[in-house]
Amino acid sequence: MFKSRFDKWLVTLAMLVIIGGAVWHFVRSNHVAPEQKQKQIAARAVPSGSKDFHPDHVPSAPGLANAQPERAAGFEKLPRAKVEAWLAEHNRNAMSLLAAFHALGDTNYLNEAATNFPNNPQVELAVLARDEFPADRRKWLDLFKVSSPSNSLANYLSAENFFESGNTDAAVQDLLAATDKSQFENYAVESELDEEELAQFAGKSAVEAYQIALAGVARDDLPELATLKRLAQGINDLQTQEIAAGDPASVQNLAQMGMVLGNQLANGGGGKLVIDQLVGMAAETLALSQLNPNASCGFLGGQTPGQVLQQLKEQKASLRDLDASFQTAFPQLTGAEKANYIQRLQIYGELDAMRWVVQQHPPSTP
Repeated sequence: MFKSRFDKWLVTLAMLVIIGGAVWHFVRSNHVAPEQKQKQIAARAVPSGSKDFHPDHVPSAPGLANAQPERAAGFEKLPRAKVEAWLAEHNRNAMSLLAAFHALGDTNYLNEAATNFPNNPQVELAVLARDEFPADRRKWLDLFKVSSPSNSLANYLSAENFFESGNTDAAVQDLLAATDKSQFENYAVESELDEEELAQFAGKSAVEAYQIALAGVARDDLPELATLKRLAQGINDLQTQEIAAGDPASVQNLAQMGMVLGNQLANGGGGKLVIDQLVGMAAETLALSQLNPNASCGFLGGQTPGQVLQQLKEQKASLRDLDASFQTAFPQLTGAEKANYIQRLQIYGELDAMRWVVQQHPPSTP
């Protein structure tokens, strides 16, 4: 029985090859928004105490083949009776309602959580990720900022919304606030653990529970990342306007904000997941694309934009090579090695887990 269930999970891994291609398309695609943006960013330079980008912070090539999976065909939803029993055990608190929502895809649970726990940051982020109340999005963004004053993600999501509405001044203020915060938390780990607990309560094996939990996390993470990619494009669009206005200082300040955004994505709360790292690299590439490629920048540790862009290009090439080796090596793993791989993915992240797989079964030399 375990082998049959485990094989179902492996089918999901096979599907990730296709999803990986979609991730590359997602990262490479451009979103162009026609916002009317204002100027005067040079007067609001990045605070001296903010985090400077350094070449050592450029993320290593993450694993592609395990980009976050949507729930695969063949995996049944959890029995609603089991979900309701688990909710009763947890007094229908905020975390249990979110886990039920992720497990069944039933927005009634999300709405119940939003009604009963509107000041819970995980509830607020889930509402925003799914855009559950589009007419009240600004209200939920403001609630998230209040409940998570140290979390830069709240400011980044708010900035994207201000860009979309044409309020560039407010967008830049949120970007400045986000740049000066060290925390970037999307609560992916907490959500995964809660849903794993629910799935095992419902009778799923540890492997199945992890697969179900990862799929639930993905369903929030993908639209959230799409929002942040639009934010990176909004920064890039504003850089274009500042170039036309002859304001190179503002262009460079915006580039630094974009680099911090990319670094936060690659190394923040969701940084263990491949697609977060890929979108972070895309944000960094966009941030540097408007700068003189041959002029050294202090916020790049003295490197030129061209040098860092070349590093990003090499990382993507390394990523493709690792992905190809992983796809060849994974079918050769024993059952014990596959279980070990899953544990490593959970603890260390996809990149390290994929590297471990390739080390166990290195490519044969011609």
